[in-house]
Amino acid sequence: MSTTSISRRNFLRYGAGAIAGAAVLPVLNGSGAAWAQEGRRPDAAASYSYTMWSYDNPAQVTQMKQYLAGFNSARRAHLSFGISTLAGSGATVYPSKIQSLISSGKAPDMFRNWVGSLASPFVNEGAVLPLTEWYDKYKWHKVLNSTAVDYVTFNGKPYGVPTSLDTIAMWYNKKLFAKAGVSVPKTYDDWEKVNAALLKAGITPAAEAAIDGWDVMRLFEHFLEVTAGPKLHDRLLVLDASWNTPAVVEAFAMLKKWSDMGWLEKGWLGTNPTDAQNIFSAGKAAQNLEGPWMTLTLQSNGANLADFDLFAAPGDRGPARLAGFAQQYMIGKQVTGARLDALGEFWNWFIQPAQSKKYFYDGSTATNGGLPTGNSVADQLGQKSWDVQKYGGYIIQDEALGTALANTYFSLQQGVGAGTVTPKEAAQRMQAAINKQAKK
Repeated sequence: MSTTSISRRNFLRYGAGAIAGAAVLPVLNGSGAAWAQEGRRPDAAASYSYTMWSYDNPAQVTQMKQYLAGFNSARRAHLSFGISTLAGSGATVYPSKIQSLISSGKAPDMFRNWVGSLASPFVNEGAVLPLTEWYDKYKWHKVLNSTAVDYVTFNGKPYGVPTSLDTIAMWYNKKLFAKAGVSVPKTYDDWEKVNAALLKAGITPAAEAAIDGWDVMRLFEHFLEVTAGPKLHDRLLVLDASWNTPAVVEAFAMLKKWSDMGWLEKGWLGTNPTDAQNIFSAGKAAQNLEGPWMTLTLQSNGANLADFDLFAAPGDRGPARLAGFAQQYMIGKQVTGARLDALGEFWNWFIQPAQSKKYFYDGSTATNGGLPTGNSVADQLGQKSWDVQKYGGYIIQDEALGTALANTYFSLQQGVGAGTVTPKEAAQRMQAAINKQAKK
């Protein structure tokens, strides 16, 4: 699929079918046979260093260092990663940072990235390598979930190593729900009643941050799923229907209601995503829309995992489709020869089921058969994070719409929350931005 004109409908192929059908596969150990055939096996005694950029938080950076140490130990290798990060920056900042590094001649050897419109510019300008050789050599089409591979494929070639498939669920504090005498809501109307009961019990119903836009976006896009329904929502994401429509107005009105009713943390318009996670982890808010990584975040924040659980945010008549996306690592075009081969060895080791089961405790693995099978609370939360994919999904909005349009409605979210923009005006302005972009 071409991504200068990449079909926007291809962004919407996130769903339960391909994921649920994933089979458990044996470990492919990346033996020396492929290297011997090409005469390019990297020297096991040689040291190779690489620069890496990501948007990981400190706990995730620590986890990556553990991965690398595990690889070096298992393979008697000597790889080192110089890791830089813009933690929590999101799609409004991070891709621009990577672009500036590339433009200034300081391109990272590899960088973590999302997919869709946030990845295609790097492919289009030739800044990253197609990884077809790795996929063929290591048979990654069998190792990796097919939906994840689709996400990183452009013009028929895979340009990234997908490391996760993430679904956004509503995480909640079981103790706070019990204190308010409420249970997991089954419908959207039930959800509003739960929020009212939590607030009456002196508990902030939810923590969602407005700074950078993408955190509260998860709440808004769910409202849009409820008001528009799957068919219209999908058309809105591919810009095949007008955003100046009653369903969008109603979704913005829901966001305003949550703000006006005090169902979001006090000062949410000035809260950043890390603050929102910390508020939730500390038991100062009952709910937080997050992905499977929340298990690791709760652990790193010192929270008791046994106090937390998650549910699929509800629609009118039960659990609704959920937002989802993939994450990948892209490789800079300057990585060649033995350095590229050695890096391929690492990534092949990294994505195998054995490593996924050992290191991925959050249910976001893109590896077939890669979920941990233990009975710890972390393992159980990981399985639940994976299981909610059965409700189906749509690609998260900032990845579907692209940075410019996402930034527009991020500002509209803030305006609606602050009361400076009405829901009707927000829908009109969003469509005006779409029309303006179409003329360019």
